[in-house]
Amino acid sequence: MTRTSFPLQDQLRGFSRALFSTWLYHRRFNLLFDAGEGISTSLLNRVFGIRKVFLSHGHADHIAGLINLVNIRNLGAGDQTTDLEIYYPQGNALVEVVKNYLAQTQSELSFSLIWRPLEAGQMVALDDRRGKTFLRTFRTQHSQKQLSLGFNILEARSRLRPEFATLSQAEINQAIWTHGKERVVEPFEQIIFTYGGDSRPLPVGAITESLFLCHECTYLKREDDERNFHQHSILEEVLEVAAAARVKTLLLFHLSLRYTQEEVRSLVGQALRRQGYPFQVVFLFGDRFHPLADPRGRPETDDASEGSASEEDDRRTPAGEEKP
Repeated sequence: MTRTSFPLQDQLRGFSRALFSTWLYHRRFNLLFDAGEGISTSLLNRVFGIRKVFLSHGHADHIAGLINLVNIRNLGAGDQTTDLEIYYPQGNALVEVVKNYLAQTQSELSFSLIWRPLEAGQMVALDDRRGKTFLRTFRTQHSQKQLSLGFNILEARSRLRPEFATLSQAEINQAIWTHGKERVVEPFEQIIFTYGGDSRPLPVGAITESLFLCHECTYLKREDDERNFHQHSILEEVLEVAAAARVKTLLLFHLSLRYTQEEVRSLVGQALRRQGYPFQVVFLFGDRFHPLADPRGRPETDDASEGSASEEDDRRTPAGEEKP
């Protein structure tokens, strides 16, 4: 039996169950999204690879792991001198409580602990050898009492302008010679990774054409939200948002404890087959990622990179230009 693979399967570690704990580590960029309890226990010495932490909001199941994370980085057997930056929604009182606690109990750190408040629409440069990758925040809808944020990792790329898109490679080369590269090629920002935190369905405009969307999915059926809090998302809503945004891969997380792994696989699989959504779905159940077979019946791929170009772009690349 062929094992189903998914993009980034070698880059992501995480844990998520609604109410208990949520965190996601992206190894390529040394980023931690949210910081629920159990991070240090799970990652062990891998915590020394974390350079930046991005908190979506201040609820306990998303920030409780910060205290031990800082402690282990200060005392554990690893690089104890590399700075740690913690980005959080501006004015979040609950994060400030943790910040003050750490200031009182961890006053002699071996590294610089830097707290950086964020608002929607802000950009953060990421460590990238090519200097073309950055993170941008966007507002999400979760709690009325505090700002909650989602995060897009974007990469600066280039592509053929529409009027040149149907030309052959020889014609493209001639156009560049005649008009100059700037007339033939246009820059654009590709969302290569999105993390939404806890929220109602994310705004489509903020996540359009994301290559890898991480969207919470607390409820698989609408009737399961008995308390009707309107703070979390339902499977059918998430799938509709992902389809409207034309994402490539969808990761579902923050699943309610009421569901077994088999129920999640069955209900999500039924929805995919029923609607024929044009993207692959993976769900995070506890600390395990479970990819579902491509609902379109296409062959599975072992390509785990965010930056794979489309077949059309592979055939026609501007001379001297990096493939998008």
